Amino acid sequence: MRLNKISLLTGIVSLVAAMAMAMDMDMDMEMQMQMQDDRPITSTTATDGKIIPTPYEASHLHGLPILERPGLTAAEKLYWENYSSETFFNTQEGNRFAFKYHVVTMCLVMFVAYPISLVLNSVNSGWYLPWLTINLTLTVSSLIFAAIFSSTFPHEWYPGNIYKSTSIVLFVLIMLHFIVAVLSKIASSIVIEDSFEYSSLGHGGDVIPLKTYPSGGSPSSTPEEEIETNSLRNNVSAQSRFLNYKIFKSQLVQRLAWTFGGLCSIIFHTLNYPLMLYILFNNCVGLAVGNLFGKGPRVFNLLAHWIKGSVFVILGVVSLARYCGLGQSHGWAWNRITYTNSQRINSHWLRYMPKGTITMEFIESFLIFFYGSTNVFLEHLAGAGGSWTAKDLQHVSIAFMYIGTGLCGLLSEIRLNNWRYYNTLKTSNMSNEEIFAATPGYSPNPFPTMTIFWTGILMSQHAQPSHTSTSVHMQWGYLLSYGSFFRIFTFLILYFKPLKDDYPSKPITEVITSLCLLAGGLIFMESTDQIIEAMDYRGYTPMFTFNISVGFVALFMAWVMIICMWREWLLQCKATK
Repeated sequence: MRLNKISLLTGIVSLVAAMAMAMDMDMDMEMQMQMQDDRPITSTTATDGKIIPTPYEASHLHGLPILERPGLTAAEKLYWENYSSETFFNTQEGNRFAFKYHVVTMCLVMFVAYPISLVLNSVNSGWYLPWLTINLTLTVSSLIFAAIFSSTFPHEWYPGNIYKSTSIVLFVLIMLHFIVAVLSKIASSIVIEDSFEYSSLGHGGDVIPLKTYPSGGSPSSTPEEEIETNSLRNNVSAQSRFLNYKIFKSQLVQRLAWTFGGLCSIIFHTLNYPLMLYILFNNCVGLAVGNLFGKGPRVFNLLAHWIKGSVFVILGVVSLARYCGLGQSHGWAWNRITYTNSQRINSHWLRYMPKGTITMEFIESFLIFFYGSTNVFLEHLAGAGGSWTAKDLQHVSIAFMYIGTGLCGLLSEIRLNNWRYYNTLKTSNMSNEEIFAATPGYSPNPFPTMTIFWTGILMSQHAQPSHTSTSVHMQWGYLLSYGSFFRIFTFLILYFKPLKDDYPSKPITEVITSLCLLAGGLIFMESTDQIIEAMDYRGYTPMFTFNISVGFVALFMAWVMIICMWREWLLQCKATK
């Protein structure tokens, strides 16, 4: 039996390797055929008519700007001669210091300040509120300097852009998030310190029974980590000193914290993680506007590539975070999880848990189905009111695939519910009566992975108007397909070697899956028409941007892993106190 399993696994590996080699050969042959007709005319003849010996004649367009390439038609030459490469990023007009400060600080907020605040909050660190104040200062000052640059810029290069509106929304959200975080923390600290006492707040000696505080917990309590309040009671920390400032000890703030503590806690949890996504969205809008992308009818091409590409980038981040232990308490970190009847009684979340739990494969299937359902209508935005073109129908056909595979994935999750439960019981020491829900750490549901695989295959065959665009589409298409292969390997590893504990298994294949999804999503975003034109104008080849993208993704993955390792270290330090 063991020999059969090894033979099966070896056969699958060989098949995948053969398919990967075939894809690479097809890609190389197609790129060679594309370049064959456009070879630049070179001369090995000197001015005196004598032939100069040379080992190899140039036969590709590597590093050759498009205006220097032979064979341009009159229309193409007219377009490229009038092409402008000037953007907000390279112009010298306006207050350049204000612009640079805005760009740098918004990058710091997105990659450093806010992610660190999420970590500090998740481990209930005393440094959470002080660091959140730093994040607030960076964000607000960055938005102020953006307004300064806008007021000093003499031209209207991008009329009707939404960056100003999205920045105003960001300002409102970041302020609201900070206020509800502080009020929730104040209210929580009042309850912890005086949970069995009565405290006099306000004028006239009003007495409030704090042991009936309705907020339901502090903003730092999350579904993943349940921190005991007894440790908070004796915790003299930076956060405690932060809350001792006069403004937070005033009677007005204390009363507001008590009265609206529950509402503030709900708002905080609603905003906390989605705010990270909004910061990413706002920065993407700023990047597009700063480079003058998406003006006029080109906005639809930009949205199609950046929305879909960012979906795969986010999926790659989630995959890497799962490898690092994200979602361990739900069995989402490729770990076995069992829920007992006693846990179910004390948790509202677990009362509605199905026998096989809610898996990441279920969430992915739902998102695929939802995305496909909405994308049917989005593909015709550019020609709204007119007839459907062949290009519209070609794109919407992929949306139908998402609807079908997403629905199949949801139905598979229902069918696999009992399979997950009983397969987990085989490796558990507890009886069936004690466990009401369990999962082995994965669901053998192939549809989410299959959807990504076929998306990559289909889009790698998507013909484009330029050779550069076709090559870039092939790059990210194959990357998504490769990522799907390694996700299947993850399933096989866990199937052949079932987990026997509840710790994250950290399958090595998931690191490669994350790299493929992140790089594929980023190159997907780069395949928009205006970025391809900017590459051709400067003579950048698809290989150059491919290398840059993979290098950036590798550095980004290292940063994500550092943050996750730091979070684990903080939890270990807290546990030893």
